[in-house]
Amino acid sequence: MTGPAKCDGTSKVRQDQQSEAGPAKCGGTGQVRRGAPAKPFGLACLLALAVLAAACAGASRAAASRAAGPHPPSSELPMAHRSTLAKPFGLLSCQLEPAVGVRFCPGGFVGGKDLRVRSFDGVPISADVTLPPAGSGPWPLVVMLNGLGLGKKEFEGPGPLQNEAFAKQGYAVLTYTARGFGGSCGAASSRTAACARGWIRLADQRYEVRDAQYLAGMLVDEGIAEPAIAVTGVSYGAGQALELAILDNRVRRRDGALVEWTSPRRHIPMRVAATFAQWAWSDLATALVPNGSTSTSSFVSPARATAPFGVEKQSWVSALYLVTKANFLAPVGKVASADLTRWYGEISAGEPYPSGFAKVLNELLQYKSALGIPLPKGGPGAIMIQNGFTDTLFPASQAIQVEARFAAAHVHSPLLLLLDDVGHGWAQDKPADLERVAATATRFLDDVMLAHRRPPTGVVATTQTCPKSAPPGGPFVAGSFASLARRSVTMSGQAAEQVTSGGGDPATAKALNPLSQPLCNPLPVPPHASAGVAVYEMPVGSNPLTLVGSVSVRATLDVRGSYPELVARLWDVAPGGTRQIVAMGVYRPSTGATPSAVGSGAPTGAGERVSFDLWPNAYTFAPGHTVELELLGSNAPFLRKSNGTFTITVSGLSARLPVR
Repeated sequence: MTGPAKCDGTSKVRQDQQSEAGPAKCGGTGQVRRGAPAKPFGLACLLALAVLAAACAGASRAAASRAAGPHPPSSELPMAHRSTLAKPFGLLSCQLEPAVGVRFCPGGFVGGKDLRVRSFDGVPISADVTLPPAGSGPWPLVVMLNGLGLGKKEFEGPGPLQNEAFAKQGYAVLTYTARGFGGSCGAASSRTAACARGWIRLADQRYEVRDAQYLAGMLVDEGIAEPAIAVTGVSYGAGQALELAILDNRVRRRDGALVEWTSPRRHIPMRVAATFAQWAWSDLATALVPNGSTSTSSFVSPARATAPFGVEKQSWVSALYLVTKANFLAPVGKVASADLTRWYGEISAGEPYPSGFAKVLNELLQYKSALGIPLPKGGPGAIMIQNGFTDTLFPASQAIQVEARFAAAHVHSPLLLLLDDVGHGWAQDKPADLERVAATATRFLDDVMLAHRRPPTGVVATTQTCPKSAPPGGPFVAGSFASLARRSVTMSGQAAEQVTSGGGDPATAKALNPLSQPLCNPLPVPPHASAGVAVYEMPVGSNPLTLVGSVSVRATLDVRGSYPELVARLWDVAPGGTRQIVAMGVYRPSTGATPSAVGSGAPTGAGERVSFDLWPNAYTFAPGHTVELELLGSNAPFLRKSNGTFTITVSGLSARLPVR
């Protein structure tokens, strides 16, 4: 297998490993892994390169990142030494790499042998282990979970938050390719008989998450790892990392029951002591099919994500499905909890959704989201979450809802939120933000796992800035997300305005597709008001105005027609006649209390007062500019256009902006 693609376009190849087949990598970019097909894979490449950028950026300052706090060298770390080092999983041979200063124990397909680890249900997992240069353990273990369509090599290299850096600090490191991808039954060439049911289960607590628990438990049984572990992950891996954090010392069995987590052979009690989740989701239903119910001011029951059905993030859902389709999916209709192809077909077809679609959203919530897991007794271990304000797939509200849930349940576990301009598109992944992420996460994990002290808590935020070359604003630091803002300002519009399903400029909507267009992309202000669009404006004045949080909209809606949706866009309008997107959101008006009633054609009722939040951001409006809030009936292809025809009369609008 090859090593991770380097930031300078080179790649490191371990000569004792064969190439692990997987989805095609991005050809012609200087970041091709040897052994991968040369043909680029379209949208999958966008995701892969985004994750790679986060891993590579800031590597030149790894030493500075490591200097975030005092850490004892590995030789001084307390260890219960064994006379000899056990073979990880009873399979892997470990070799010292003098140039790197760690021992690497490769798994997967090695030298013509299948050295994959059989998980709890017999599915083979391609896993590697990296260890400190000397000693026999046990060491504190960090489990690193890959992004969608990538694999274990995503975290194998010399950079910060990669296996070599962790092992040199005194950690044992477990990196593996998630089931259904690459060498873990994803590539056709890897599908032995044991792979028969090794499909992608989409970060399911009963399968993917349990794989992490089972493999970590095997290392504990062998005396290699300590039973209180750390987990990290990016994107797909971050969702699983949060699930592991909230499960804490419990396992979700295949029948759905929660039971004590112990190692598989010696039955040693285990738990997650520290978690770093980067580009994370906490509720997959609201992330992919938002209905406007999520708030940043209070905890909202995730069950509200299905009532009514939301609006599909069409460009993202299509891209994610293409990545999974290139790997190993369950046959259509074979297993209800992993029927991704059927789910994709139903959500892509749009309204009216089948009567059973609520079960799909409930599946995403209960078994594939951290917010669907009952909190552990006494609270989980220490958790750090990084989400981008500018991440249109998993916005910062996904992290903020974890904070809100802890507050509502009076949970006092250490929780640190880092909110910035890093993540999936539109996020710009600026070097200063990337370096802050690496330094903060390294110190957080080391505080818990090595120094055994309480890590920092609260919220650290930086602002979106344009152009991309401009440094981020901030950082702003507070004890909670709500405390970042010092006051609020309000936009209002009492007169009735009409929003129609056909209103808005399709060219503008196309320019706001985060998978194909950059964030810093000033667009011309329309020469005249567009029919079927409601616009509200507020001059900034002579002093800068820094938004920190979600714009909260309250209005009276009278809805006529079928399958309505209301899109909100917040703009920074410059005096020169251009405007820059700042935030977006979507709200699904309901014609009844149940999902099946959505879009029945009846009005919501004259005078019904509703409220919803735009996705949060931190952004400074310059003096002399204008804040513009735009309401319209569609923003395709990012948000799926309704199959219905409708008119929404908006009156008595107020929009609250939290500012510093």
